[in-house]
Amino acid sequence: MTKLIVAENIYKSYGKVKAVNGLSLEVDEGAVMGLIGPNGAGKTTTIKIILGLLRPDKGKVSVFGEDPWDNPKIRELIGVIYEKAYFPSHHKVLDYLRRACRIFGVSESRAREVLELVGLDAYDREIKGLSAGMLQKFAIAHALIHNPKLVIADEPASNLDPEARSNLLDLILKLHKEEDVTFLISSHILPELSRVCDSVAIINEGRVLASGPLTELFERYSAKVIRITTDKPEAFANELRMLSYVEKISIDSRGVSLVAAEGMESNIYEDAPKIAKNINAAILGIELGTASLEQLYYKVVREKEMKK
Repeated sequence: MTKLIVAENIYKSYGKVKAVNGLSLEVDEGAVMGLIGPNGAGKTTTIKIILGLLRPDKGKVSVFGEDPWDNPKIRELIGVIYEKAYFPSHHKVLDYLRRACRIFGVSESRAREVLELVGLDAYDREIKGLSAGMLQKFAIAHALIHNPKLVIADEPASNLDPEARSNLLDLILKLHKEEDVTFLISSHILPELSRVCDSVAIINEGRVLASGPLTELFERYSAKVIRITTDKPEAFANELRMLSYVEKISIDSRGVSLVAAEGMESNIYEDAPKIAKNINAAILGIELGTASLEQLYYKVVREKEMKK
């Protein structure tokens, strides 16, 4: 499989701050890869290095087989969607994209084509009149003007409401399927991301802690979530926190979800009835299933910290 991006042991510091600290990453052609981690993990710096906007202090980076640093040829092959897209507000949507077509040397008919592709029909509306969701669609259309082989999206959903986020992810799936575009999506908003990504790289403190196909990562890290349905979720959670093998807990109105230490999942079937008896709670069900992407992230980070 062709590697569109290969980063090997790269470092980048801003003064005393190590933004990227020995990071290695590979992105396969045809993938939708998530670069996931908290704010400050090094995601944006990594993306700037891949785009050739920053030169790493150490390490090697190859994009489409070439060094991306200050390389116009590489930029012609990549579309970029930024966290906060800024465009001249007084321009009309279609007119601005036609200008972009001329800059990229493609037919002006491409402007209407990409607007139809992303489902934005506000051709004559000024950019300043677009909603947040519409502006993000416009940013995607702009990124697709020159038919890129790779689109890099840096926190594309962070300023959107849940419905707009869901629509954006649906659009990414559509573009991946219909336009054969490879995506690298940086995000700290994890719950919906597993719907579009076939692989992820988990980044923290400037390093990739784990990467690969999602199915393999869930299997490798035994990322299982135990769901306990109960009439007293808050009280139940308080008791579960006292168990040494319980690593993470989330609560909702119907019960408690938890991640247990590897190999300790079966213990909950013995301890849960005891807890229920102690707090006079009813257990309506205990289920073992695959963890969410957020829970997988937590488990990987926790495991790496324990090995330090």
